[in-house]
Amino acid sequence: MENSFSPGNQEFQEPRKRSQFLLTLCVLSFIMCGITVLSGVWNIIQSTPENMQQNIENLRAVNPVMADELENNWIEMQSNPFSAIMPYLSIVYTLLSFLGVLMMWNRKKNGFYIYAIAEILPYTSFLILGKNSLSMVSGASNATFAMITLVMMVAIDVVFVGLYAKSLKEME
Repeated sequence: MENSFSPGNQEFQEPRKRSQFLLTLCVLSFIMCGITVLSGVWNIIQSTPENMQQNIENLRAVNPVMADELENNWIEMQSNPFSAIMPYLSIVYTLLSFLGVLMMWNRKKNGFYIYAIAEILPYTSFLILGKNSLSMVSGASNATFAMITLVMMVAIDVVFVGLYAKSLKEME
C-alpha cells in the first residue's frame, strides 16, 4: 500500500510562499485601497448640494474669487449626469483593484489583469467629464495643482502595475 504522506506526493507538499517583494506590494495596495474607499465614502457624503453650498459659503468668507470659481465648477459638474455617478464608480474601481490585489496575494495571475484594468478605468472619466474633470482630481480650482496631482496619480499607478508585472513569474 502506498503511503499518501510520502515526500514525493505532490498533494501534500508545502505551497510556495510569496516573495517579500510581492508581500510588500500587496500590503501597500491593501492600505491604499482602504484609504481610497474611506475617502470615496467621505466624498459621497460631502458632495451633497447642502454640504457643497456650505463649503462654498465658508470659502467665500476667506476668498470670494476662489469661492465663485468653485461654485461655477460645481454648477457645470452638476449639469453632466456622469458626475453624479462618478464617486460611486470610484469606489467600484477601488474594490476591483482590491480584488485584483487579493488574487495576486493568493498568487493568481488573473489578479494582475483585474488590477491593471481597475487602475486604468478611472482615467476614462477625464475623457467623459472634459475640462472640469481636473477640478475633481484635487478639489481645487487651480489647474496647475490639479495637473500635478493627476500626473502623480498616473505615475504611481504605472509604477505599481509595472512592479506587479515583474512579480507575474511567481503567480499561477
